[in-house]
Amino acid sequence: MASLHCTWAASKRGFWNQASARCQMRGMSIMDRYRKIRPVPEATPQPWDKPPEFSGGRDGTTPGGESIPPHTQDLHDELPRSPKPHFYARAPVPTEAQFRSWEPPVQPSNPRSLRVGLAGCPNAGKSSLMNAILECPISAVSPKVNTTRDGVRGIKTMGDAQLVFLDVPGIVPSHQAMYNRDLVAKAWKGYQECDVCVLVIDCVKRPTQEIFDVVRKICPNEDIGKAELRHRVRAVTEIGEDGDLSGPSRNTIEQMLPRSIPGNYSAYAEEEENQRPPVILVLNKIDKASEIRWVQSREKEFRAHGHFDRIFYISALKEQGIGKLLEYLKERAVSRQWSYPSDMNTTLSHTDQIKQMVNTHIFKWFNSDVPYSIDQQTVGWTPRLDGSLLVEHEIVVKDSVMARMILGVRNTIVNRLTDQVSYKLQKLWGIPVELRIWVRPLKQRLSKDDLGKAGAKYREAS
Repeated sequence: MASLHCTWAASKRGFWNQASARCQMRGMSIMDRYRKIRPVPEATPQPWDKPPEFSGGRDGTTPGGESIPPHTQDLHDELPRSPKPHFYARAPVPTEAQFRSWEPPVQPSNPRSLRVGLAGCPNAGKSSLMNAILECPISAVSPKVNTTRDGVRGIKTMGDAQLVFLDVPGIVPSHQAMYNRDLVAKAWKGYQECDVCVLVIDCVKRPTQEIFDVVRKICPNEDIGKAELRHRVRAVTEIGEDGDLSGPSRNTIEQMLPRSIPGNYSAYAEEEENQRPPVILVLNKIDKASEIRWVQSREKEFRAHGHFDRIFYISALKEQGIGKLLEYLKERAVSRQWSYPSDMNTTLSHTDQIKQMVNTHIFKWFNSDVPYSIDQQTVGWTPRLDGSLLVEHEIVVKDSVMARMILGVRNTIVNRLTDQVSYKLQKLWGIPVELRIWVRPLKQRLSKDDLGKAGAKYREAS
């Protein structure tokens, strides 16, 4: 038995000796041959890795095992090393980011200015028009009504003329609600502050009676009191061939006039007409009209209800007709000092610009009352040593169910939101921006699915 075991061991040793001899004859091992057939990819260098020339050990050897000469050992120890990644603590939002301030502008030789108010129905394309004019996404844009909740002011400087645009909420309430009344009040306030009113109308959507009522109010074909006065004067006077009045006296005529127009009726009518800013009709979204005759028929409808200085066909999305509108507004600019620097495009602060861009995507991606019931605040503003900016933004929602909706499955929605807003901020500000968005619920709440799962587990346990 022992002799058999010795014979088997000797044969095994002989086999491995022969295999080793064959490998030595080939000059490579089996693993070397495998690595030659399937080479291992090189490791991706990381920012914190040392360069190859500086990665020698402290024992006086290089990565390949070669010894470092003694006269260069001290120099090798003193060579600079790549810095480790920096860790930043959250810095508070500075005042300059929360509020916009500017120096008095340098006035040209002949400064001119014009305040332009953008009025119209909700979702008519006012914000899209202003973004196309300014060539940057300043105001929030979405298919939903009342995306613009506050007035957004944009500045466009063309030569010696400065155009100041005021984008306000829709002038017609989308539905009867208390907060919509406040938005309509803001819209009318913006109309009263402007020198020229640009009435933006969706040429594809059929106008309602409320829109025509607004048109008759801001730019009537003829003043209502003036028309009533003309009819009553014709009824009580007769004009002779020589132009003399024959009939009742002037006092009798004034007694027959409406009480709202006492005294000099012509001066009153002229004063009322001068108080109204001229209105320019802009028919937007012509790219969605199947034929141009439908746009022309829409123009005839509005001409029957109001008087407009000019009418323009534009497409804010395709940027069609924007140049002609700007040239006309530049011609109407009055001699007045500039209010803003020439390189300034909006009065919104940096934090407000972030809110507008976040609102753009929130209103596009979510339905129901989710976009209208969230609040936002910027909680961190950290400049980095490499010139980039780290901004931490917080979205506050009413409960945990809505928070999960905004986050998405495995944070896919909020990550997509972060990437898109960061890209737009980099183009707008001209510096690398890293945006981090946090979602904070005000309270915890179980959804219907959570309640159903909890009930199923309870029934299984019982």
